Amino acid sequence: VILLAPTPPPSGGIASWTVRMENASLKNGWKVKVVDEKLSGNREVFGVNTKRILFMEIKRCIRIWKNLKKALTENEVKIVHSCIPASTTGMLREYVCALISKARKRKFIIHYRCTIPNMCKSRIGMLIFRLLSNKSDLVMVLNTQSVDFVKKHSSTSVVLIPNFIEEAAIIDEHTKVISDKVKRVLYVGGVIKTKGCGDIITVAKEFPDIEFRLVGNPATDISKLPHTSNVIFCGEKSKAEVKREFLNADLFMFVTHFPGEGFSNALAEAMASGIPCITTDWAANKDMIEEKGGIVVSIKDTVAMKNAVSTLKENRELRQNQSTWNINKVKTCYSEKVVTGMYVDEYEKTIK
Repeated sequence: VILLAPTPPPSGGIASWTVRMENASLKNGWKVKVVDEKLSGNREVFGVNTKRILFMEIKRCIRIWKNLKKALTENEVKIVHSCIPASTTGMLREYVCALISKARKRKFIIHYRCTIPNMCKSRIGMLIFRLLSNKSDLVMVLNTQSVDFVKKHSSTSVVLIPNFIEEAAIIDEHTKVISDKVKRVLYVGGVIKTKGCGDIITVAKEFPDIEFRLVGNPATDISKLPHTSNVIFCGEKSKAEVKREFLNADLFMFVTHFPGEGFSNALAEAMASGIPCITTDWAANKDMIEEKGGIVVSIKDTVAMKNAVSTLKENRELRQNQSTWNINKVKTCYSEKVVTGMYVDEYEKTIK
């Protein structure tokens, strides 16, 4: 299988998934070959020097198409598996990739790594979405909202396959110690407003006895927000340091309303670490914890968030049950072996 996907740097999102797929042992002898779709240049200058960015994007597309054609000369290649958020330009680029793959008699899978209805709203975006999805042999998505969207707007079969995490990240259910008191609430990810970090800062004011730790590079508008001393901006941390943060946390807050959210690796890792979670009904979050691994709240509803912290703070038995449930959910649904097996099953169905 050829993966059309970016590799690090930067890490996170699809790029980290690509690395995990490269390192995974796929069943039935399947192997992965990556055609790198890494971004070119400094994207932060977009809007300042649009012509330069457009030129670089064209170069990027040409590079991707050229490398895909080269990879398809190998007879062993059976599937092209494209992984993108449903941005208009990304879908247009991948439509050309689909044409190239079809011209060389290979099956093409489009894997939308987002919540499609949150991304695909313009008329031109909808047009390209339909063209790309209908040209594909299979559509993969990350959450139920996207399944419903594809069924409504495309004739191609759709399957929900979640992200996966490394087996080593899943702790034994007896390893997690549930404290009598909630002392640490953790967030891991981009420390930005659309990830709900401003709401976490607001909630923290009501719980001066609890430390709220935000792990990740803080955006300027977040770091400048007035905040109480129990809000700790931890900055970027290594993989090992992040794992320690998960193991030491009592609660995980992931109250995102980020438009590009599909399936959160950070939320999955928190579940794998046995942490009860407070999360918004957004993207795959509710699919993941099912209100059994934590408490689901509405986006931007800081009152509901405060109530959730209070509820969990006062109920150790509830936190213990949620901790055990989360670990078992990850083992059965989000482990590497389970999810990569789902990919292979779909590959083999598609080439029959």
